[in-house]
Amino acid sequence: MDFSGFLQIVGEGLIGAGQQVLQIALIVIPLMVVIQFLEELKVLEKVSRRLEKVVSVIGLSGAGALPLLVGMTLGLAYGAGMIIKYSKDGKLTQREMILIITFLSLNHSLFEDVVLFVAVGAQGTVLQVIRMVVAVTLTATLARFLKPEYEDQEIA
Repeated sequence: MDFSGFLQIVGEGLIGAGQQVLQIALIVIPLMVVIQFLEELKVLEKVSRRLEKVVSVIGLSGAGALPLLVGMTLGLAYGAGMIIKYSKDGKLTQREMILIITFLSLNHSLFEDVVLFVAVGAQGTVLQVIRMVVAVTLTATLARFLKPEYEDQEIA
């Protein structure tokens, strides 16, 4: 391969990467702005309180509900962004972050992943029910065995 071919490949890779970063920024920045407004209006606090009983099944407080919900609906990248933000704001303990990450590693992108699998012939409802049951079961089990000392630790 000659040097000009190599430069062309590198250039195309950089352009593609730049387009991906721009596409993510066009989604994440407005999302973060909306979330900030909702936070200022105390809407997120109300949502977290309403979801607290639901997420307590897997060992989370109400504060862990929103990052979990974002990761389940929008995917790992956006869920990770929420986990990082909530962690820096001191809203999540290390234990909660471990539990959220565990759950999302098993069950994320509710819509996108299921649509992809349905396109290749899978039963969407069956697939999602199995993913949810496995994620809840394993995360709840981990929550029972995860040492309580993680509860008081926060990541800076």
